[in-house]
Amino acid sequence: MCIFSETCGSALALEHNGDLYSCDHFVEPKYLLGNIKQVHMLTLVTSDQQRQFGLAKRDTLPRYCRECSVRFACHGECPKNRFIDTPDGEGGLNYLCAGYKAFFTHIDFPMRTMANLLRQGRFADEAMEILNAR
Repeated sequence: MCIFSETCGSALALEHNGDLYSCDHFVEPKYLLGNIKQVHMLTLVTSDQQRQFGLAKRDTLPRYCRECSVRFACHGECPKNRFIDTPDGEGGLNYLCAGYKAFFTHIDFPMRTMANLLRQGRFADEAMEILNAR
């Protein structure tokens, strides 16, 4: 799922007329890469504009996100949802942040348990017994 990737740029949108946009969430003139009838699609996909679009997701995270314990799982989610302020007043926080933070924190122990079981060559469903014994 691209929304949880560190960077963006792999969910492009292609319109019926050949216009290619950086993302299916940003089908707006600012994010138009070009038209595949005029420029080879590979050229547009690998363009500096598209690369910068993808890196902006990571590079524009507010400090609150950069220092978050669940950043590795969320990465600030989709930039289209980053329109509220952090508790410190910095802009660019995802409006779903509190829910994601609660969810990823809640599943931390069960996920680590399953990962450890798999590393040991065991089955992930054994985690249920471990979790129920807690």
